[in-house]
Amino acid sequence: MSNISNKTRGVIFLLLSALMYSIMPVLIRFLGGGGIPPMSQVFLRYIVAFLSAFIHLFFFSKVKLKIEKKDLPLLGFATIFTYALTNLFFTYGILYTEVSNALFLFYTYAIMTPIIGYFLIKEKLNKYNVTALILSLIALYLLFRPNSLPTWKIGGVFALLAALGQSLYVVIRRALTKYPAIVMMFLNTLVGIIVLGVMSLLFENSFYSDKTILQLSANTYLVTILFGIDNFLAWFFMTKGFELFKATTGSLILLTELIFGIFLAFVFFSEIPTLLTVIGGFLILTSSMVVILRGSN
Repeated sequence: MSNISNKTRGVIFLLLSALMYSIMPVLIRFLGGGGIPPMSQVFLRYIVAFLSAFIHLFFFSKVKLKIEKKDLPLLGFATIFTYALTNLFFTYGILYTEVSNALFLFYTYAIMTPIIGYFLIKEKLNKYNVTALILSLIALYLLFRPNSLPTWKIGGVFALLAALGQSLYVVIRRALTKYPAIVMMFLNTLVGIIVLGVMSLLFENSFYSDKTILQLSANTYLVTILFGIDNFLAWFFMTKGFELFKATTGSLILLTELIFGIFLAFVFFSEIPTLLTVIGGFLILTSSMVVILRGSN
């Protein structure tokens, strides 16, 4: 990619991240049905994601693992809340409310990000960013048409927490650009294993003590491994992308995940998109093009 501009590289990384993200809801439901409780589900895929990050960092990259003491508080918050717990919140959101409600609430991170970015790192919006934000909000409503508030229940709360965590990660990443993406992913996944390992042993101990983990099907193990790799790649590409894009602009580009989701549903499940879905997808595509071409990058 040496001959490609930084802007183009950033778009490619964010689009790859969006593609990896687009299959996560399906994998979460599959593993839930396969007998893995939520915390353990996240813990097991973190193990795979950590191994992926470890191999990449120490065997394939030329990056050295070096951390400055003054960055430890921010890194700690980023790895624990905006990575480790955000994935858990997203998993609970998908499992404990309707998928359409969970996704609508989660993708509001693209609306939260410019607000948080403005207050924390003083990122400014131009009129094209604002236009894209409005188009994206309309698109989210058309795509998911969420039910009334009482139907969101506890899953809706977790989906909103996941949105907040995702938004904060994007903004904090802009404040920690001195650390290469693979270093961030190594730290994220290492802390993720520790945090979710402790939580799963405390709250889902029977999954291990009753040896339920040994009774899972081969397909469930395989999907867990693939999900861990997908988890690593999605966050790695996103982290790389935000080395090159502002938080507001990049978060809107990430919404192209929804377009990938519509396409995958058509290919694998023969789901014919409705007119409102097509309009919503078109608005997402339009808002992404607006911020790529004219947004504040």
